[in-house]
Amino acid sequence: MSRTSDEYLRDVPMKSYDLVREGLIALAFVAVLVVALALIFKSPNAPTIRGEDVAKNHPLDYLKTSTDFLTGESALESYGPPYNESRENVQKVLGLAPANILGVTKLIEAQKDFVLGPLERVAILNKDVASALTVWKAAKEEQQKAWTKAYSEALDKAEEASGEVKVAAGDYGPVPVMMFGMLALGRAGLLEGALSVSDTLPYTLDNTKAMLFFQEGPDSDFAESVDMLGNQWGITHEVGNLPGPWWLWPYAIWYQIPPLNESPNADAIVGSLMLLFFLLLLFAPFIPVIKHIPRWIPIYRIIWRDWYAKQEGRSGK
Repeated sequence: MSRTSDEYLRDVPMKSYDLVREGLIALAFVAVLVVALALIFKSPNAPTIRGEDVAKNHPLDYLKTSTDFLTGESALESYGPPYNESRENVQKVLGLAPANILGVTKLIEAQKDFVLGPLERVAILNKDVASALTVWKAAKEEQQKAWTKAYSEALDKAEEASGEVKVAAGDYGPVPVMMFGMLALGRAGLLEGALSVSDTLPYTLDNTKAMLFFQEGPDSDFAESVDMLGNQWGITHEVGNLPGPWWLWPYAIWYQIPPLNESPNADAIVGSLMLLFFLLLLFAPFIPVIKHIPRWIPIYRIIWRDWYAKQEGRSGK
């Protein structure tokens, strides 16, 4: 150390300490503990909700989800940035909408990207789907809306039995063939691949579309069943009765407090609050009132009471 450092630390008690050794011991202890707990309690994580699972076990939900995208009436249509230009549901803080500043960075056209695009791939192998797509594209927009509206209403009254969906007869145009083409794609386990395919890379790096496909239905229903919705403490819960990531509680707790638990701008407000707290901690030594709090409430003297006792003893001498 330098002469200045020696003078500064002259009366500070010290002892030798091997940081690397202590770190390795702690790492070994935690590793053994983690492996032991994993063997005893197993993994609490539920398997990923795949298109294949939904298509096979809940075909009616699958068809309703696909039809919503085809009608253009899914919640994603009015989500706004970064997926589209809609401003209806953009979250705001003090009148400002952070999402609008960045704008649309990942344009998603739900009808094209989630239904028509995947069906183009199915059409290569299925002549019925190919013919249905031809009829759909040749029809006027008003006719397309009439077909999808009628089919969507029929699905609300449809029956599901033995993995099959029975829809009442009606004028649905090519929509039933298209939707059952989507169902076949899902049952084959190819939905995620069709949604996440890249035009520039031979492999998939972006799974945004695959994750968004079921967010309004199956994903939300499952999250609610295991108390993992935002107003149920979200991801701080673990699937099952085991504790989740408790270190996220300072963030998740805001979603449980009125009026934030019912606010349409909750995400933007909570994010802004956490950013404010971070900045307060970062600049605490420079903020006039906050920087004096340790002097007014000297908790540090309790923590280091043995050292201060020695110092006061020396001063008393």
